[in-house]
Amino acid sequence: MKRAVIYARVSTQRQADDGVSMESQIEQCRVKARALDAEVVEVFRDDGVSGRSDKRPGFQAALAYCAAHRVNHFVCWSTSRFGRNLEDALKNTKQLSEWGTRAAYVHQDIDLDTDAGWMLGVMTGMMDEVYSRNVARDTLRSMITASRDGFFVGGRAPFGYRIEKVGKRSKLAVDEDQAVIVRKMYELALIEGLGAQAIALRMNAAGLLRNDKTWGKNSVAMILKNPSYMGERKFNQIRHKTREPKQEGDVVRVASHPAIVSQEDFEKVQAMMKNRVPHEVGGTPKSCFAFTGLLKCGICSNPLQILNGTGRGAKLYNYYGCMAHKNGAARCCLKNFPAEKFDAWMVDEILDKVLTVNVVAKVVEEIHVNAGRWAQEREMRRKVLVKDLRDAERKSECIFETIETLGKNTPDLPALMERLTVLRERKKSLEHALNDLETREAPDYRTVKVDPALAVETIHSVIRACPDAKQLRALLGTFVQTITVSNSSVVVEYREDALLRSSTPTVHSGVRWLPVKESLRTGRVEIERPLVWVEVRRLVA
Repeated sequence: MKRAVIYARVSTQRQADDGVSMESQIEQCRVKARALDAEVVEVFRDDGVSGRSDKRPGFQAALAYCAAHRVNHFVCWSTSRFGRNLEDALKNTKQLSEWGTRAAYVHQDIDLDTDAGWMLGVMTGMMDEVYSRNVARDTLRSMITASRDGFFVGGRAPFGYRIEKVGKRSKLAVDEDQAVIVRKMYELALIEGLGAQAIALRMNAAGLLRNDKTWGKNSVAMILKNPSYMGERKFNQIRHKTREPKQEGDVVRVASHPAIVSQEDFEKVQAMMKNRVPHEVGGTPKSCFAFTGLLKCGICSNPLQILNGTGRGAKLYNYYGCMAHKNGAARCCLKNFPAEKFDAWMVDEILDKVLTVNVVAKVVEEIHVNAGRWAQEREMRRKVLVKDLRDAERKSECIFETIETLGKNTPDLPALMERLTVLRERKKSLEHALNDLETREAPDYRTVKVDPALAVETIHSVIRACPDAKQLRALLGTFVQTITVSNSSVVVEYREDALLRSSTPTVHSGVRWLPVKESLRTGRVEIERPLVWVEVRRLVA
């Protein structure tokens, strides 16, 4: 006797209620299998899954079964249940055919072995995909409309909000107990310039937890990056086929619910987090130029590249230039400029205008201010550990008193003994953490004495004595973020906290233990470009 598998699918509960429920599909598929003189050996199903993709657990299991066993028929309700993506449907039908399995539909009688049947199958698949695309557009439009009306259109409520029922629909409302924690995080980021890791430590030390769980770097970062906290929902962000993010212009932003933080504060935090991302020096490792990978066009913001040309006597000339138009962008009007002469001039300008005594003195002062928080944070952490330890001891005493009073008549005695074991391990862990905290040697930042003038002299000598462009590029890249070049000026952006990392060993050890790594501001200096480039000056002292 022939063998058959049944596959059933519904996308939504509404679809199930409109007469094509799972049970109805499966029953009609059994009737179809009997008409094909086939025995049903397995039934596969996908509840609440779209047919736009073949990445459906039940569907993939059905295909795998057909590949592993000799199956004559793959029976489902209709071509739309098989799949609403024409390309995937044709691919999977061909694959089943190679395994000796024919697709059969209850709702349509299509013989895919004939030319007419194959054409009908293709046309039906096209109509299914068009219908699916229309449904997707209608659904997106409905979700956007509902969000603009202030309704919550599904998903999990972000931390800081709760879901309130309004008739048959829902709205997001601010949960003030949790919103206090969210606002505190943004306050620490904006006022004190803390990163996600430092904020997590500060929140845990203050006992401001997330549903009795400690905060981590990633969980804090998710809150700081979530636009929901300024009352906004985003739609149309992902390409469903490739799961790639769409262009910013295609994303639909909707003001849908009460904000916890202002849009201005949210955008400031995003800029701060972007600037805090570790900077990697770009450019090819074989480049012979000091600023390869650090320069960008001041007109179109694209990276500048090295260009070559020959002059009289076949002499080779090298230039920095914008080549964004080679990738389809409009040609900008930034003029090419000589690479060797620019490198020499730019190094001198950085030494004269960025690595100055005043800048270094300000950085040293901020290092001392930041380092001074170490003792405060340790004391806050100690209080939390002591509180948790006392709480575990109190709970253990209560259990012991209960057992001593009731003896063998204590209700659920095994569970209480198990609870005692857990509390004992908890106490050991807390005692270990407390001992580690109290015995840890505090960094003596007062011994870090830096003479700004001497530090500047040292840094200048190191840079000027750098033996080759590759090492110079790596050295400059430790504190220079970007250099934006226009036809009249150059803007250098640099990280103040990294200025002293390549200085003397004493200063380096002082920076290493900063409580908040890279917590200082980004510096910016604008420099006027020379009208005529002078001859190249030697960088080696």
